[in-house]
Amino acid sequence: MTKRVLMFPGQGSQKLGMAADLTEDIRELTRDIDFDVTAVMAEDETRLNQTQYTQPAIVSHSAALLQSFDAEYDYTIGHSLGEYAALVASGVLKAEDAIKIVAKRGELMANAFPAGVGSMAAVLGLDYEEVEAICNEISTEDAVVEPANINCPGQIVVSGHKTKIDELVANGKSLGAKRVLPLNVSGPFHSSMMQVIADEFRSFIDQFEFKETAVPIVQNVAAVPETSVEVIKEQLIKQLYSPVHFEQSIRNLIDAGVTEFIEVGPGKVLGGLVRKISRDVTISSIETLEDMEGWKQS
Repeated sequence: MTKRVLMFPGQGSQKLGMAADLTEDIRELTRDIDFDVTAVMAEDETRLNQTQYTQPAIVSHSAALLQSFDAEYDYTIGHSLGEYAALVASGVLKAEDAIKIVAKRGELMANAFPAGVGSMAAVLGLDYEEVEAICNEISTEDAVVEPANINCPGQIVVSGHKTKIDELVANGKSLGAKRVLPLNVSGPFHSSMMQVIADEFRSFIDQFEFKETAVPIVQNVAAVPETSVEVIKEQLIKQLYSPVHFEQSIRNLIDAGVTEFIEVGPGKVLGGLVRKISRDVTISSIETLEDMEGWKQS
């Protein structure tokens, strides 16, 4: 019997004009957000690429599509930010609450450090142990760089103080990497530096109702299916300052018998990562209502 997982993208998947066919649904879902999410999606690329606006935009896109998804699935997973849409799909959070939470999350992440303090970069061509060894070698007591997103074989994102990220970008080839590409982000996301916002974020999410899971979620921190609400909440806090173990999550899902991976939301980034992890699974992308209809008919 086929096992199916719904996947939800994170930051970096946004693009101007996204979710144009879902405008009314998104307006309804974001009526308590203090800016016009649909206007930002349609016409304000500058704000769309700023963390505090990106996060509610991406999650509302995925959540709006979910309202039209009526097939069964066995697991959910999100990449970083996408974990909140996965919680909606798993029945843990209401869509409106997930969007409110990521709006606050984005605001805290964007304002955690002054501009130019933290950064991230993609390291290509090395495995996790090699990247971790390089990070340990160049980090100091006052300035760190750490693995942040373990995405697929040969693609690992690092995060930390910008001075160390710049050093790694400049010296990456001599350290053995094929390339090290700086990312256009405003902070050291998924690094230990982000612990500074953990307590405030914990206090914020405590006001929302987290229901029992209808479908297990594979969270970024542990990479295994989870159903405990207490563990889910704790791992949402840890996710702020811990690596995203996406590759291991996908491998664990395949080991659990999953053969169908469906990406719901903007872009096809996660499908591309899964394809690099395994060629033996079926991958689909649902970005629009038209895609949804096409998938249902296939």
